[in-house]
Amino acid sequence: MLRALSWFRPLARAFGRPAALLHRHAGLVLFGTALVPVHAAVTLWMPRLLGDTLDQLQAGGSADRLRETCWLLAVLALVEAASRYVSRKTLIDASRHVEQALKNDLVAHLQKLPVSWFDRSRTGDIISRLTQDIELVRFVMGPLLLHGGSTLCLLPAGTWLMATMDVPVTLSCIAVFAVLFLAMRLLMPRLHQWSKKSQEAIADVSQRAQEDFAGIRVVQQFDAVARERAAMATKNRRYLLANLRATRLRSLLHAMSHSTSGVVMLGVLIVGGHQVIDGAITIGQLFQFTGYLGLMTFPLEILGWTLATLPRAYAAGIRIEELFEVQPEAQTGASPPLQGRIRVEGLTFTYPGAAKPSLQDVSFTLEPGQKLGLVGPVGSGKSTVLALLMRFYDPPRGTVFVDDHDVLDLAPAHLRRLFALAPQEPFLFSDTVAANVGFAHDSVADDLVESAVADAALDQDLPQLNEGLGTIVGERGVTLSGGQKQRVSLARAILSDRPGLLLDDTLSAVDPLTEQRILRGLQRARGGRTVLVATHRLSVVRDADLILVLEGGRIRERGDHAALLAQHGLYAHAFRLQSEARALERGSEDAP
Repeated sequence: MLRALSWFRPLARAFGRPAALLHRHAGLVLFGTALVPVHAAVTLWMPRLLGDTLDQLQAGGSADRLRETCWLLAVLALVEAASRYVSRKTLIDASRHVEQALKNDLVAHLQKLPVSWFDRSRTGDIISRLTQDIELVRFVMGPLLLHGGSTLCLLPAGTWLMATMDVPVTLSCIAVFAVLFLAMRLLMPRLHQWSKKSQEAIADVSQRAQEDFAGIRVVQQFDAVARERAAMATKNRRYLLANLRATRLRSLLHAMSHSTSGVVMLGVLIVGGHQVIDGAITIGQLFQFTGYLGLMTFPLEILGWTLATLPRAYAAGIRIEELFEVQPEAQTGASPPLQGRIRVEGLTFTYPGAAKPSLQDVSFTLEPGQKLGLVGPVGSGKSTVLALLMRFYDPPRGTVFVDDHDVLDLAPAHLRRLFALAPQEPFLFSDTVAANVGFAHDSVADDLVESAVADAALDQDLPQLNEGLGTIVGERGVTLSGGQKQRVSLARAILSDRPGLLLDDTLSAVDPLTEQRILRGLQRARGGRTVLVATHRLSVVRDADLILVLEGGRIRERGDHAALLAQHGLYAHAFRLQSEARALERGSEDAP
């Protein structure tokens, strides 16, 4: 009993979820499955009918009887074709529905996973599981039912029918079949092992290809084409070797199943021929034997194909279930009305797997409608503060509050609806500029899009784009400059019209004149929003109500612009250097 459970649990893990989805189409599946034995019965009836007819003709049968037999064979052929077509269509259709539902469920699940999980995952591997692995699982939910059911009906029934005619001939067939099944049992574990390695290798290839093509400009700029080609060739070779091993084993199984029919036919002719000579069976019965064997050849080939493919489907099912087993981000929590009062007390935070904290003992309070500036060198923790406010990562309890609610007690989706984020590395979809700007809305008026574009100073670049706001920006906005991508992202955040606005170094790639236009636009569009700005450009935070100077994750200075200048500390020194650099830049632009 325990051994049976240990065998069943892995199968349930791999195929339990697809089987539950298949159950939604139980009527379709039952109807298609019910036609499988009908098809098998009609198919097995034909050799019996032909064999009896041959014996009757040898004994001097009539033309009328022959005519009746031909008409009956024609009817049986129509029934066989119709039952085969309908059963195949219904079962394959059901498997396609399972494939669609499984993909939808997996995408929905992935979208609920925490950001920290995606930091550790590879996009190519996820895509491989979402496409190739699900297609392999679909095989079990449809074709396996069809061909497996046909095999289960034809093989036992055909063997029993042969045994009722002559036991020695039947035993000679069974002996060959037993050798085939024993060989299959020995090969299956190795086939499963190499099938899994093959699927892991293709995931590595997909991941490397995705990175190389997405970063083609970097690859070409640094003349790393040959190196990347060699790296891809190495991964392709690993995939080739694993696939060749698996293909070799599958081919061996196919060859064994194909050759078995010939060996069995040889045994039938040797043993059955002597039985006919001795008068134990008739010519018609020998014809029935060969007919049954001919019908059983295809199920044997299908059985070999199924056994060869099943390990790959099993490995695919396990890989898919591994994604479903990742715990989604908790969606529970309070959803009170939020105004945007932010309070951080003694915040110390360390990223998962990091050796030292990114933030240490950070505290501040920001009232609704105020502006906070976060400045400091790279790695000082500016972006981390914004990420924790959005609960992309969970801060320690009792450290981050919104309207006096601990963010850990708020539903993440409700908390995020408070803020619009323009990230440090803007992500644009392969769509029009207008669609990217209006991404936060199902539909938005053109004048609102144009207003947000103007506030982000993107309107000055529209004449350079072929179709203006209707220009397709390409994958990840590849056709736009860094500054243009940042302004599209900023316009998207402005148009979202949420109470809080988080700007993560959004103006790092724009020139000083464009920066001034953007700051004026933000002043117009801001209204009563709470704004948090993480930036290296201190001119962006001059009007902030509170500025925090971070270094090494700690607050080194705090105050407004005037107060920090009066302290003659880190902020004042950085502001003086940036002001001098701007003056030199303006001087070079004014020079003849």
